[in-house]
Amino acid sequence: MKNWKSLFVKSAEEEEAEPSMPQKDVDNFSFPLNSTQPSAGTTNQFTSSGGIDDKALNEVLAVYEKGIDSINMPGYDFFEFYKAIGSIPNAGEQAYLMAYQMAKSMDNTLTPQKLVKDADFYISKINEVHQQYNTQGNQKIQSLETKKNQEKNQLMSEIEKGTVQVSNLRNQLQALESEINQKRTTLTTIEGNYQPQETAVRQKLLANDNAKHISIMKLMAVKDNIQKNIK
Repeated sequence: MKNWKSLFVKSAEEEEAEPSMPQKDVDNFSFPLNSTQPSAGTTNQFTSSGGIDDKALNEVLAVYEKGIDSINMPGYDFFEFYKAIGSIPNAGEQAYLMAYQMAKSMDNTLTPQKLVKDADFYISKINEVHQQYNTQGNQKIQSLETKKNQEKNQLMSEIEKGTVQVSNLRNQLQALESEINQKRTTLTTIEGNYQPQETAVRQKLLANDNAKHISIMKLMAVKDNIQKNIK
């Protein structure tokens, strides 16, 4: 699993091919598949739809927000504009114009086109991280399925072997039947043992999709209003 830095900071080859875009150092982040505690510093709480666990959604959203914070480029760019607009409830045209004028006072080289270009950069990184998390989550699901099937197959094989021994060794019938019944009981618990882990991972995958959607909708709203309201 790549860390957030490798996803958000361009490689040397990319830097040579494009104009440089200096960024801050980024701590390593990983998809919180096994986490049972909410991420610290979550300020915006969202209620999900479609059966997604709200705690999982807000946990992953917090990781997205922290990742966006970590790639905030030096100076005043779309990130600062996005934060400023986000602090204004129901921001309209006047709010966007005022925020833009304030931004221009901080950096007179700023243009709506530059803000839109920066917005596209942040959105592209959200999409990259979403794909990375989605891949990791599916790999975790596959790993759990493999382990579960191995245990089930092993127990089923032992049951079959025990049944043959009962037929061939009548004098051990009682002991073998007890062993078989115990293993059959264990077999019935396999699904239940793995269900909480599978459910938790699937919730994180659903939360990952919702977190990406919410994050991009927020960024797109600001981008669209820039294009609509600032000429």
